[in-house]
Amino acid sequence: MKKKKPAKKKVPAKKKAKALKKSKPIKKKKVVKKAAAPKKKKVVKKVKAVKKAKPVKKAKAAKKAKPKKAAVSKKAKAKKVASPKKAIAKKVKAVKKPAVKKAAAPKTKVSLPATPAVQDLQRQKAVFTLCSCQMADPWSIEQQAAELKVDPHCIIQTLVMEDEVGKPMLVLMHGDQEVSPEELAATIGARQIAACNEELTEVHTGYERGAISPFGIQKVMPAFMEKSIAMMPEIYVGAGQRGLLAKMKPGELIEKLKPFMVSIAK
Repeated sequence: MKKKKPAKKKVPAKKKAKALKKSKPIKKKKVVKKAAAPKKKKVVKKVKAVKKAKPVKKAKAAKKAKPKKAAVSKKAKAKKVASPKKAIAKKVKAVKKPAVKKAAAPKTKVSLPATPAVQDLQRQKAVFTLCSCQMADPWSIEQQAAELKVDPHCIIQTLVMEDEVGKPMLVLMHGDQEVSPEELAATIGARQIAACNEELTEVHTGYERGAISPFGIQKVMPAFMEKSIAMMPEIYVGAGQRGLLAKMKPGELIEKLKPFMVSIAK
């Protein structure tokens, strides 16, 4: 005898519905939703954010900026270099202006007395200063010294003397001393030395008495100077006009006149 299969129990509809409801949540557990969480970790987006920084572009910008700065610096240097040139040019102009004024100073020499002595000193480019004395007695060395407020010893008198044959010569002596004719004759090997009279003095020199100068004389003649004159700091010699003296260093007179040094003072 065949055994009868047990009849299936009929499940009520409500229970089926409940079972379905219970089974639905199992279906709701979609692993796909959980997998969606990793999608949020968009590494690609983060990498893109880093790429946005683009350090390469910054480097290019820096490279562009450097030439600009260099160009500006060159212009600035050019301006800085140009400015000293302008300053130097201004300084040079400022120096040139006083030079022109200084060059105009020699024009005052036009007003100097145009004596042969002054012209001779100027021609020889001697360094001297003219001094004028307003004296009652133009032959008085003491008055000249008093007006100039100097020692008569530094005022040099120019004498015209001659030997026994009438050969003229210039003799320079201190204003407060006299010439020893005997000493001069013995020094130059002459028999006799004497002073020339006023007429011969003017003929030989071209100057009148009281205006005789060792410079600019008409005749060429030897000059003898007392050697102690060379030791003076400054001297005053006649300038070709009464009351007019030329102040200079003894070395200037020696260089231009080239006198023979002698010791002939009394």
